[in-house]
Amino acid sequence: MRTALAGTTGNAMLMGLAEVSTPVGWVLLPGLLGVSARPRVAALVSAWAGVLLALSVVVPVIPGHRSDPQALLASAAGLAAVPVLAWARRRTRTAALARVAAPTDVAVFTVPAGPGSAALAICGTAGEIGAAVPVRGGGLRVLLGTVTGAALDTPTGRRAIEQAFRRAAAGPRRTVPHLVGALDRVVRDLAPAGHLRATIVDVDRAGSVRAVRCGSPDLVVAAGSRAEPAGVPQGPAIGSTEPGDHAPPGPVTGRRIAVVGTGFTDAHGERWLRVLDQVAAGDDPARTAQLLTRGARGARRTGPALVIDPEPPSRR
Repeated sequence: MRTALAGTTGNAMLMGLAEVSTPVGWVLLPGLLGVSARPRVAALVSAWAGVLLALSVVVPVIPGHRSDPQALLASAAGLAAVPVLAWARRRTRTAALARVAAPTDVAVFTVPAGPGSAALAICGTAGEIGAAVPVRGGGLRVLLGTVTGAALDTPTGRRAIEQAFRRAAAGPRRTVPHLVGALDRVVRDLAPAGHLRATIVDVDRAGSVRAVRCGSPDLVVAAGSRAEPAGVPQGPAIGSTEPGDHAPPGPVTGRRIAVVGTGFTDAHGERWLRVLDQVAAGDDPARTAQLLTRGARGARRTGPALVIDPEPPSRR
């Protein structure tokens, strides 16, 4: 938010000094900043840009729009449209995410994943990180993991990591290494002594799955009635080593793919892979994701959990 407001202010100062009175000069940058942000931030950016426009008219020492009615009307219309466009963009993206019925101690969301579908279960357990971003064209990018460190394991710290991932994952041309780098910078800024053990999954529009492991358990694929490790190379946790030392993303194939965090393996111990045998059963990824959050021997739920069916039911 501060970056958007600073950019709007700097743009107004530059337009004023250059004596630019055309609407595009005053509205283009605030519009780009607002549309790419959340609706609330977009509304604030538009309001602040409107105040700066008014100052350029009222204060004689500030060049700018002066009192050209047509320019003022065009700028006002453009600024009013920014929050609307930001809201429409957010609504289009979140419309693909649908929350399904589940017990009160777990939230389960379904989302398209290429020609197939995926389900993300979140429990609100300590250190839990989970975010899914539908990508234009039918793709999907998911962050799933656990944070370590007092500065990271707070609602503010976890939210900052998830929001940074959503921003970085929104671009259709972003690669998995780019997402790891963006998260690495955020983790180091928030807590130099903390780190994020995470798996980042990318599903393209054709249903091909690639994943990178950063200190997290291996992905699991359904093979017959059993679950088997996918064999994705493991790299160090995000923020724990020098940037650029992370493992490359690896392809993952299977009729069903499951991803869990270190909380799952810690809770189930050496039995964690046997517990994941249930990934191969059933036809509903949402139900499977919910089952994977159940604690060992009646203990508290442990999340997050992600289940992906890369192909539609007709092809399985």
